[in-house]
Amino acid sequence: MRVFMITDLEGPCGVNGRSDGIGNKILNEETAKQALVNEVNACIEGLVQAGAESVTVVDAHGGSNSIDIFKLHPAAELLQYGGVFHGAFPDDGNYDAAVQIGVHAMQNSGGYLCHSYSSHGISEMRLNGEPIGEIGICTLVCAWFGIPTILVSGDEAACAEAQNFIGPMVETVPTKIAHSRYSVRNYSPTKVYAALRENSKRALEKLPRFTVPPIPKDVELVYELMCPNLADGMENLGGERQDFRTVRYKGDDFMRVWLDTQHSDSSVTAHYAHLLSMRKRQ
Repeated sequence: MRVFMITDLEGPCGVNGRSDGIGNKILNEETAKQALVNEVNACIEGLVQAGAESVTVVDAHGGSNSIDIFKLHPAAELLQYGGVFHGAFPDDGNYDAAVQIGVHAMQNSGGYLCHSYSSHGISEMRLNGEPIGEIGICTLVCAWFGIPTILVSGDEAACAEAQNFIGPMVETVPTKIAHSRYSVRNYSPTKVYAALRENSKRALEKLPRFTVPPIPKDVELVYELMCPNLADGMENLGGERQDFRTVRYKGDDFMRVWLDTQHSDSSVTAHYAHLLSMRKRQ
């Protein structure tokens, strides 16, 4: 079995964050990176115990520079991204399961360091009228390839968001509980690591019982931006302007709509064709 692991840096226990005026800033970056790799490795240990033959870890935090490969579990390979596309895409589509480690809840959730892709620019994202954040988008990206998301770890708000979006079957590992966006009570790292080993093992063992979340046929993805200038930029990428701060994208394929929100040049068409070819090879 092959597992695809999406990581972020806000969700591990011990990450210290504050406001930098509008958005979020991680203060103890080196400690946070160590906390992340510790949780990643604990999860991998449980996956290997349950029969995972390989784990591809994607360093999906901004800049893709949060995981030291020399500290990574030997059963894992590290996927880093650069250029125009976000790294939370399976690199070949042929994975049996996906997990999300160290993630955060969506903007307006009350979670620790909560945001939806941009803590400086996006006040809300809505998919077919319902608020959605990075947990939901990453789940649907994997589902587009037929890959179920079986485990999510992060603060209590992130875990609740995962269960609401994916369903009660998904395993979760809470790492902390937010008192506000920048105040948090961290759980014991030792207990978090133990839960990651146990819950990831259990999640992979019950993989045959998981179903892939349905992909909506008609897709409307709405961005409410914090500033009209940002809406100007998204309108220039092909979005439909709704008001001063709101831009809408519509289509009949979730992946194509999602790519269109990132870039509108010919590279999107080429990348979409590449993803389609991987999907058809499954």
